[in-house]
Amino acid sequence: MLLTREQLEHSAQPHQQVAEFWHRNPQPPPQNDPHAARKALRAHTDAVLKQLGPTPKELIEFYHDIPMRDGYESSLKIVKPSSGLAGPLVVLLFGGGFVAGDKDQLTEIARILGVLYGATVVCISYRLGPEHKFPIAQYDAWDSLKWIAENASGCCLNADASKGFVVGGVSAGASIAAALSRKLQEQPVKYAITGQWLAVPSLMHAECCPQEFRSSYISLAQSPSSAGLSEQARQMMQDAVQWERESDLRYAANSATSLSGQPRTYFQVCGMDPLRDDGLIYEEMLREAKVSTRTDFYAGCPHAHWVAMRGYEIGQKARIDTLVGIGWLLGMEVSRSLAASALAQWKNTELVSYHLFVVGLGQKERLWGWAIATPQKVRLWGWAIATPQKVQVQVQVQVQVQVQVQVQAGAGADYEQLMTYTT
Repeated sequence: MLLTREQLEHSAQPHQQVAEFWHRNPQPPPQNDPHAARKALRAHTDAVLKQLGPTPKELIEFYHDIPMRDGYESSLKIVKPSSGLAGPLVVLLFGGGFVAGDKDQLTEIARILGVLYGATVVCISYRLGPEHKFPIAQYDAWDSLKWIAENASGCCLNADASKGFVVGGVSAGASIAAALSRKLQEQPVKYAITGQWLAVPSLMHAECCPQEFRSSYISLAQSPSSAGLSEQARQMMQDAVQWERESDLRYAANSATSLSGQPRTYFQVCGMDPLRDDGLIYEEMLREAKVSTRTDFYAGCPHAHWVAMRGYEIGQKARIDTLVGIGWLLGMEVSRSLAASALAQWKNTELVSYHLFVVGLGQKERLWGWAIATPQKVRLWGWAIATPQKVQVQVQVQVQVQVQVQVQAGAGADYEQLMTYTT
């Protein structure tokens, strides 16, 4: 899906709703600490899980550990229909720049796919940097995918991969999915992948971008410090994981396998994302290889905007697009209205997102946090400076716009102030 230079430049300008969101919610400092990034993303996941509530009666949800090639036990989160009927198989990989995220991150999508399509959905784990360097994450995902394919019809998964076998993810997870999809052409597993979902993926670097597309590979220069994936954050991820730029496990575009052997592919691409052109160019490469593709493009939106902007129309649209797009991959596409209804079953509109950012400042740390309710009702943000491990900032937004802020200081804590604003 190639765009003109003018269209690319226009897509890198903030959408009206994005500008409104930023006006209401000042952006935190760039993230430079992988452990803080991990903590922040887990806090958001916990908030979403709280919104979702217990597993619906239509589904069974549990964890299952499987061995990796080095003996490590990796955990899967499995969501499947309680009816006992074997449906298609979907494997999801979380995002987080290879330093953050976990198998719980995509629980909402997993549950809805289970209800909408009768699918068995497996959310896999992979080890993160800086504790684990490249390509441990890719090996974990590969080993998990092999196990899932080999055990698809067993009592644990009870899936029928002949009805569809989709692999995909968001950001780092999408990057791993795309790389493995190419790798599996050389080393196939029991069932061939029939579709891949690539949401805001990292698929290439400038030197491995095909020559004929390099004039269109400009998003890194256009949006170097985009919210959600700043230049500083990208460098932090590189330093933490130490990936090899020429490896086909890091960038799918490095693979020498034929693109014509790829399954149908669904992309979600954001206009203000430094990774925008990875998705657009790779989609064009697949299309030229006669692979069936579909793309939802969000002009004026930063990387994975739907995570923070759940309560905004453009965030809601992207979330519905995901459900419809994966249905297309399965050959079971449902209407947008049905997807929206399924999404609404677990939607608590009062709480949109919760973030906690910690930025190292030598002997002290600055803690940033904010919670956002429906855009017209409540916004709250605060900060405190404290000695590490001594102050916890807890921000909660409850139904009916009840806001609670609590600062807990341990012995010897040196916090300066907490500021809150509500509208």
